[in-house]
Parts: sequence; structure tokens; C-alpha cells
Amino acid sequence: MKKVAQVGNALKQLEEYGRNDPKTNPGERLLGRMDLTGSYSEKNKGRNQRAFMAPKASKAKPHKAKGEKKKKEEKALPTIVDITVEKPDLARLTLKGISTDRILDVRKLLAVHVETCHLTNYSLSHEVRGPRLKDSVEIVTLKPCHVTLVAEDYTEELAIAHIRRLLDIVACTTAFGPPSSKNAGGSANSASNSSKAVLQSRNGVAKDGEPFPREVSDSSPKPQGGSSKFVSLGATAAGAPCTNQKEELAIYPLPKLGQFYDFFSFSHLTPPLQYIRRSSRPFAEDKEANDLFKIDVRVCNGKLVTVVACRKGFYPAGKGVIVSHSLVGLLQQISRAFDGAYKSLMKAFIEHNKFGNLPYGFRANTWVVPPIATDSPSVFSLLPTEDETWGGNGGGQGRDGKHDHRNWGREFSIIAGMPCKTAEERQIRDRKAFLLHSLFVDIAVLKAVGAILNLFYNRVLLHDELTDPNAVLHKEQIGELNIVVKKDVAVASIKLDIKLDGSLAHGMSSKELAPRNLLKGITADESVTIHDTATLGLVVVRYCGFTAVVKVPIERRTTASQDYNIEDQPEGGSNALNVNSLRMLLHNSTAQEFSVSPQSQCFEDDNLQTSRYLVRKLLELSCSKLEEECVLQRKSIRWELGACWVQHLQNQSSGKTEPKESEESKVDPTIKGLGKQLKEIKKKTVDRTGKIEMNQERSTEANKSQLLHNGSQEEKEMMLRKLLPEEAFLRLKESNTGLHAKSPEELIEMAHKYYEDSALPKLVADFGSLELSPVDGRTLTDFMHTRGLQMCSLGRVIELADKLPHVQSLCMHEMVVRAFKHLLQAVIAAVTGIDNLSASIASCLNILLGSLPSENVDPSLALEDYLKHKWLESFLCKRFGWRWQVESWKELRKFSILRGLCHKVGLELAPRDYDMDSPHPFRKSDIISIVPVYKHVACSSADGRTLLESSKTSLDKGKLEDAVNYGTKALSKLVAVCGPYHRMTAGAYSLLAVVLYHTGDFNQATIYQQKALDINERELGLDHPDTMKSYGDLAVFYYRLQHTELALKYVNRALYLLHFTCGPSHPNTAATYINVAMMEEGLGNVHVALRYLHEALKCNQRLLGSDHIQTAASYHAIAIALSLMEAYSLSVQHEQTTLRILKAKLGAEDLRTQDAAAWLEYFESKVQEQQEAARNGTPKPDA
Repeated sequence: MKKVAQVGNALKQLEEYGRNDPKTNPGERLLGRMDLTGSYSEKNKGRNQRAFMAPKASKAKPHKAKGEKKKKEEKALPTIVDITVEKPDLARLTLKGISTDRILDVRKLLAVHVETCHLTNYSLSHEVRGPRLKDSVEIVTLKPCHVTLVAEDYTEELAIAHIRRLLDIVACTTAFGPPSSKNAGGSANSASNSSKAVLQSRNGVAKDGEPFPREVSDSSPKPQGGSSKFVSLGATAAGAPCTNQKEELAIYPLPKLGQFYDFFSFSHLTPPLQYIRRSSRPFAEDKEANDLFKIDVRVCNGKLVTVVACRKGFYPAGKGVIVSHSLVGLLQQISRAFDGAYKSLMKAFIEHNKFGNLPYGFRANTWVVPPIATDSPSVFSLLPTEDETWGGNGGGQGRDGKHDHRNWGREFSIIAGMPCKTAEERQIRDRKAFLLHSLFVDIAVLKAVGAILNLFYNRVLLHDELTDPNAVLHKEQIGELNIVVKKDVAVASIKLDIKLDGSLAHGMSSKELAPRNLLKGITADESVTIHDTATLGLVVVRYCGFTAVVKVPIERRTTASQDYNIEDQPEGGSNALNVNSLRMLLHNSTAQEFSVSPQSQCFEDDNLQTSRYLVRKLLELSCSKLEEECVLQRKSIRWELGACWVQHLQNQSSGKTEPKESEESKVDPTIKGLGKQLKEIKKKTVDRTGKIEMNQERSTEANKSQLLHNGSQEEKEMMLRKLLPEEAFLRLKESNTGLHAKSPEELIEMAHKYYEDSALPKLVADFGSLELSPVDGRTLTDFMHTRGLQMCSLGRVIELADKLPHVQSLCMHEMVVRAFKHLLQAVIAAVTGIDNLSASIASCLNILLGSLPSENVDPSLALEDYLKHKWLESFLCKRFGWRWQVESWKELRKFSILRGLCHKVGLELAPRDYDMDSPHPFRKSDIISIVPVYKHVACSSADGRTLLESSKTSLDKGKLEDAVNYGTKALSKLVAVCGPYHRMTAGAYSLLAVVLYHTGDFNQATIYQQKALDINERELGLDHPDTMKSYGDLAVFYYRLQHTELALKYVNRALYLLHFTCGPSHPNTAATYINVAMMEEGLGNVHVALRYLHEALKCNQRLLGSDHIQTAASYHAIAIALSLMEAYSLSVQHEQTTLRILKAKLGAEDLRTQDAAAWLEYFESKVQEQQEAARNGTPKPDA
């Protein structure tokens, strides 16, 4: 029994160390937690010091300290609240809410519950608070926490929204399945044409085909098969992303882009509906006063039903007696087939995830379009959420035109002048600023896109306008919005200045911009964004080969009270503008639909050849232009650099970092000690005549020099006083950095020195310690920009990161993406009509990402390949200061480059398994559309971000009570400023989930993380780094709740997306392998788990080094897994390596080192037990 208890304890400890810190990669074991996506602001630290708990009785209670604090923590912790909802049929539901929830959150919970997800038009009442509770009512104020769902009357708009909800719910059976066979590129696994049914709302009837057989490398295992059996060593998927040879034998089969939407697809089920459309049958004389409109509904068995929508609900035409408040309820009454199909779908939803995260409400917001859109690219069948036929839209505000003539400049100045001394004042001010700025950005983007499209379709450009980058093609004034449109130049070597702090945007020279940005940075406070109204009122939009700059006039700051009002956002900030909804479709006629006829194929080949010639000419021109350029030393400065510089100097003065000795400190005698001072005094007493006089003369000269110095210092202070507002100057002076006494020229010189000597090395050091772990170009760019670092320094980062191959790889990929972006933008700018745009883009992508055949190479292909490499080498040298090696091409992950290109240029592609090993991986029909790419300053809550950082810091130090307090306050602040369901609030939900996870409240952590995932999927995109992170975090939370098969499903989704972003050779991928291993262990598949752990170990050794603490974590994880197989001698070997690394890196006193020593002692005791049993011939203790 003792042996059983010990093994059970070991298993428990294995689970504990396996979940030591899910803050960024929740299952990462042991020591330094690994970030899955690099998405928590810019700081991703957090190490659980108690990660190595050995299973011995005397040392197996590491959480005693946490238990002793429990009473204090309970005061700060949000708690789970059971919310009872009584439906109109008197049935009751119990929802799991949180004490911070409001009625709006209850509505969201009802929307993701299978029994109520189809309901839309209702109010909630309370026996004490009365009927129609407002969305802002807090549920903790409801005593008892029991509400009643009351059906409300429909208007025409509300009835249309109700129908849209039903279409949205059933869309997963048709929209995300494989495309029709004619579009699948000859794939053997193409499914039927069922994806044309519900969404198109036309006459096309879905076929009831067989369930689609998923391939073994599917990223989402079926609910009934939880052991992840598709994983096999050495397996590679056909058509998998092109990658380097070292990664070909990875344990996880390389994923297929064509399976991107399989995770959300229920195409194996019968769609409950074939279509819903407005009925063409007019009302007869039987129309009632409450009738609104008619719809025709064809259910799954082909039966056509005409339904009347009225104020009380829905009823079959001619049968007004049967009225149901919901359309689902009516169809269930009158159609047994619909009832069965709908219940099967709800059952599948529960099997997919019984906690929620229902697969509806999605928007086409990802560079890979839903499969339904590829069936008819000239139409682009919209998902219901965005389908205007049923009242949907692309989100955002300002489409109605009522804000066109708003006094933007005055309103921005009023907000900038609002009181902001206290946190409460700033919260009120920040909320108003956020609402106004969000509205401004939406309208600016819509108006800029409209102006560009008007130019694109209706004006023939002259030669000078096409070649002059400064030629203004269009000026427009809409109210106070000033819109200026220019044509992009069709030369890939010309870099346009489209930065928010650039010369083009502000109308200032680069020489004037550098001191402006630096002074803004070194005087920055919580209001820096809002007080800079010039940047706040600025949006830059690139679209279809044009660039539009939208600005509002700058007005003098106006002192205003807090009575200034602005309209609130609907739905808690959800459904923000999806810029992809402003797409330009590149296939405008049915003749351009996918076709496999020889004639059409021949025509497309000719079209592509013509386009390749255009790309080839652009490459030749760009190469010659680049060769004429000299390497320019960039002197621009981002304002964030100044803010980080001040923080760096303050940390030095407070002793948080080891400052280098300055020259002044070297000559200061008080620093040297009393010995030298006494020696000098003795010298003076020996010879008081000449030497003292000489010293007096020197002293006089020094005083004169000091007076001159003081005079020049005063002049410099006066110079800065003239350039800065008085309040900003005093703030700089009180920062105790001495920067207030420097001239602008000196400040710029010092800032550049800080940039090179401190900022860049610190960034690389954070990469090495895994405090920062970017997974793609977007997170890498964010990390650098928040520190004021410019992307032209990527070459220097590669040099500094010589021991971090994954960082070098990310930098290399980002440089290539940025280089290719210029060429692709030049190609788009060179094409004058929409008819040739898709062919030109496909040809450009083929040249950039295609591969030469191994033999019989066509001379034109060889020439294009030569020009590509020549141009790339020259571009990287001139722009990034990096010498490109042709051999590096083999190391590139082409799908990662494709993804980055689509984000930066604004492309939407078909979800197809592109063969990157061929010279022509892309067809004209693969390029579905172009979407706008825009830039604007982020406006949220600086106080909220500070609280998030404080919560993370407290979590790092193991101060869970403080972490909960800060995290709860941060969430409250961001909810108050941005709204509970805005994309900026999702990060706060995610962080608080991690903090609560550490307190042991897995249920509440899961609720928060599900909120974050729901927001990220719909607002940020299905492969956004934050979305990836939510999948990984949620997987570990589910595992902790003992839903291992569900956890495997979500962790494999995270792993699938990671392979498309950072690839298998990345610490985050290795960390996710450890998560998978942990879950496989939970299912009893220890051998499978060991293979994942060995893969993670090899990855960490290769990327971080054999002596990194993350490598120690891998050794420890393997030791635990081996112990479950009773291979204790091998466990000892691995734990010895763990202990050796930790002693060298952390010291013997560190808690993690002590825990490793305790584990080693435990394993050694087990080895002794086995040896004793073998000598005595006695059975095993647990036999």
C-alpha cells in the first residue's frame, strides 16, 4: 500500500510540475515558463519557484504557504456563482458565472448554451429588481441569483437578427467543410458540394453525403478518439509546408493548409436546413396587423415551408394558431427531420466542447478564407454574421454617415484637456478617448477605402502620376476629415514613408521628427497617447496599390469638465470593424470561376506567363535601383525608445541594474575611500607654501570652468523649456535622470548610444531567458516597437543572437517577408486593372515561393530565380545590414513567409494544400481578394496595462494574493475603458485565468480563458498569436479538470497553428510537445509521451543549449515519465543532469534546485528498493 501511495503521489506531483505556469504556455514544466504566443503585452516572464516538488512525505507539501494565505486570498478572489435561469417553458438552467459578471455576461452565457443559443429577443427579470434588467446590473446584487427569461415582441429588424442566429448556428455543417471537388485541386479526399447550402440562401440544395473522413494528420482528433493516435515518428504529410531537412523527421506530422477549418467543421452531420430566403409570395387578404414578413424555409429532407414572422414570433403560413417565439421551436414542431438534425447538431456541439466555445459567430477575418467562399470566388459567400441579406455587417461603426461632419479636432482637444491627475479621472477620460478614437478609426478607414476604390475604378492615371511617389492623386475633405491619396510606385526598392510618426503623416522633415519623438518619449506619462492629438487623429490606409492618409486638424487643448458625452459601443465592444469585410474581390464574372477545362487551363497559363514577365521586369528594375543606392544610416527615433531609456536610467540609479562606472565617478574622491583623502591632507601639511597656492590656482580655474558649465547647463535647460510644455519639462527634471540639462542634439546622440549599447542587447537577453518568446513576425515586431527598436535593426539582432538559432530564424523570416512585401506591393501598383490582378499576384508568389525542378530547368525559371536571389541579397544588405547567403533559402519555412506576406500586403487565399516544391504552387483562382491594411495608434488604458504588468510581476515572485488583486483590478479597468468583449480586454481575461489557475481555481480559470478565446477567434483572427495562446492555455485547464481528450483536441489545435507560424524548431513548440506528453500520460500512453518528451529535449538542446534551464525542465519531465514505467535508474540519470544544470544556473539555494535534489533522492530510493527486491527475490512493493 505504501508503494501505491508513493506512485500515486508521484503522479500527482507530475501533474503539478507539468502545470507549473500556464501564463503563456500553461503546461510548461518546471522552471522558466515558456510563452506559447508571446502575447502578454511585451513581458512574458513568470516562473513558479515551487515547480520541482519531490514526492517525499517531508517535502511533498509545497503549497502549505499558499494554504496559510487562503483566508486573505478569498477576500480578493472572484468566485464562481451559480446563476439560475428560468425559461418561458418553466424549465431551469444553471449557468456558471463569476462574481464580477453582469447581466450582459449572462446573455453571453445563454448564447453559448446548447439549450438557449438560438434565442435572441428576450429580457431578463428578477423577483426583487423587477423586469427588463439592464445589461450593466451586477449579478452579485441579485438576491437570490435567479432570473427569468421573458420573451419580447419582435420588430422587423429583430426578427431578421433572429433568423441570422439560426443560420449562424447551422453554418458549421456547410461553411467549413472541404470545398467542392472542382476546387480541390485534384485532392483524393474532396467531399461533396454540400457547402453551398445554407449560407448562399439560393436554390442550391445540399446533398446528404457521407461524413467526411478526416485524414490521420488532422489537427483536431475526434471526440471519441482521445489518444492522439495520428502522431507517428517520421511521418510527413503530403503537400505539407515546405521546411528544412532537419525538421522533416519531427514527431508531429507537418500540417496541411487545406485542413485549416477542419477544427470548426461539422460537415459530417446532416445540415438541419438547406436554405432560408425571403418569400416571393405576397400576403393575401389574411395578413394580420402584427405580421412582419414571410420566409421560405427548406429543411433537410427537402420539405419547403413558408413561415410568417410576426411580432409574437413565427408561425406557418395559413396556420396562425401555431405560434412559436423562436424559429427553431417552430421548425421542431412542424418537421421531424429538422428536429432530429438539429438535436444531432447540439449533441455534436456538446461532444466538441461541453463547456461552451460553440462554433458559430465567426467572421471571415483570417488570411485563409472559409472553404464556402472558394466555391464561388466571384460572389464570396459570406458567413451569416457578416451577411447583409440577414442584417449582418463587417462590424464597426460609422457606416450610416451620421458622424461624417463631426468636429474631430475639437473633440480630441477636449478629451486631451480633461482632468487626469487621479486614476479615477483617467479612467473616465480614457473611456471617452477610447470611444471617440475607435469611432474615428472606423470612419477614417471606411472613407479612405471609398476614396481609393473611386480612384481605382473611375480614373485613368497619367504616366507622371504612376512614377512620382509624391504625386497627390486625390484630395477630399469630409467634415474635418482630410483625405490625401497617393499612388504606390511600381519599384520594389523604394520605401514609402507611411509610418504614424513619419514625415509623410506629420508633414515634417526627418530631421525635425527625431527630436520631436524623443522628447515625447522621455516626458511620457499615462496620458502620452491622448495628449498627442496629432498622432491620435491620424490613420494610414494601404489598399490596391494606393496609400491614403486621413488626418484631422490639430486644435489647441481645451480645458473641459467630465460632462463631455459620447455614444457607447453596442454589445460590450464586440463586433469591432473587420477590415477583411472591405475586401476587393478579384474574380468578377462567372467566367472566371474555377474550371478544369483544357481551354480555360491554357488561357490561365498564358495569363500567368504574361504576369511573370511583368514581375521579372520589376525585379530587374528594382535590382538596378538598389545597386545605385548607398547604405543609409537611419537616424529616426521612435518615441517608445525615450520612455524605455528613462526607465533604464531610473533603474540604474535605484540599483536595479549594475551600472557601469561613469567617468565622473572615477575621479570623484568620495567614491575612492578615505585612505586617499588622508594621504592628500598629509601632502598639504608637508609643504604649505607653493603647493597649496598651486592648488588654490587650480581650484580657481575649476570654479571658473564650473561657472561656465553651469551657464551652459542653464542655456540647455532653457532650450528644452521652450520645446516642452512646462508640466512635461518638470516631469523630466523630477525623473532624476539629468536629461533635462541636455541639448536636443546631445539627447539624440545619447539615445542612439543607448539603442546600440543597451536596448538591443537587452532585447536579445530577454529572448535568451525566454522572458520574451515571439512566434511570428507580428509578435517580434510588437516586442521591438514597444521598446522603441526599429525593424531595420533585425540584422544586428541576428548577430547578437548567435546562440539562439530560433531567434535568428524568426528575424531571417521577417526580413524576407518584408523584402517580398515590397516586391508584391510593387506588382500590385503596376497592374492597372482588376482583371489581371489575381494572375499577377499568383505569378509573383510563384516566383518568390516556388522551387526549381531538380532537372530540365526552363531558362526563364532559372533567370527569375537568379534575379530573385540577387534582389533579395541586395535588399537585405541595404535595408537591414545583413549579408544573405543563398544556402539560407533551404532553411526558410515558406508557409510562414506566405502567412506574413498575406498579413502585410492584405491578401486572402483559398485553403488549399499548396505544393511549394513545384515551380507553380499558386493558381490565379487561389488569390481570392485584397483587403486594406491600415495603421493607427493604440488607445486603451495605460493604468490597466500597468496593473497587468504588476499582476505578472507578482505572479513571478509567487505572491498570488497580490497577483489576483492586480489582475482583478486590471480586468476591471480594461472592461471599464474598452468594454467587456473588446479585443483589448481579452488579454486581461487570459492573464487573470492564469493567476486563478495558480490559486487552484481551475473552474474559474477555465471560464475566463474561454471568454478570451471566444473574443480572440472572432475579433483577432483564427490564427492570431493570442488565439493560439488561448488554445494552449485552455487545453491545460481542461486537462486539470480531468477532461484529457478535450484537452488533447485544443492542444493539438495550438500545435497545428504553431507549425504554420514558428515551425517545429522553436521553444514554444517544444513546450507544447511537453503539454501533449502530459496529456498522453494522463491517458496511459506513456510510450507516446516519452517520444514527445525526447523531441522536446532535442529541440531545447539545439535551440537554447544543453545547459539552459528549459533544457533542465525537459530532462526532469523525462525522468518523471520514466518513473511511471518504473525505470528508476534512467530517472536518476536524467534527474542528475537536471540538478547539475540548475546548480550551475540558479545556485544550490534556489527552490527549484532544492526540489530537483529532492526528486533525485526519491528516484535513488526507488532504485535501492528495486535492487533490494532483486537480491531477496521478493515481489515488488506494489505487487
